[in-house]
Amino acid sequence: MKTLQKIALVVGCLSLAVVGSSSQQSPREVASAAVDHYNYHNATRNSPFKLLQVTEAHGEGVNTRLTYAVNFLMKEQICDCSFKENGVQMQCVANAEQSGIHAQLRFTGLQCHQVPEQVDVPVTARPTANDSTDTT
Repeated sequence: MKTLQKIALVVGCLSLAVVGSSSQQSPREVASAAVDHYNYHNATRNSPFKLLQVTEAHGEGVNTRLTYAVNFLMKEQICDCSFKENGVQMQCVANAEQSGIHAQLRFTGLQCHQVPEQVDVPVTARPTANDSTDTT
């Protein structure tokens, strides 16, 4: 009987170790994978996109099923090295899940829209308290 209890204890501990070792992704990893997914499915574009910034992320999991929701910015790049000057920026929301130990991410939703260009407004000189417009 004690041998059976020891075997049950060892098997229980091993199953907990396997469940606890599921490879949870960081928000940056999920966003990077989403950018790769976007680039793959939009291969007709001349310039692929590169992750610029993760703006918000949520993740939760039960046992070996993990779900992610990540908001991020991506921008056009030149080759694989730098961002394209005045390149298009996209705001994206990605939803993904990962079922099973060491399973790949499966995207259940990926929506992106172009961020309007920011117009640089020149700063004009403004009078300060020390400037005097009184000519008397």
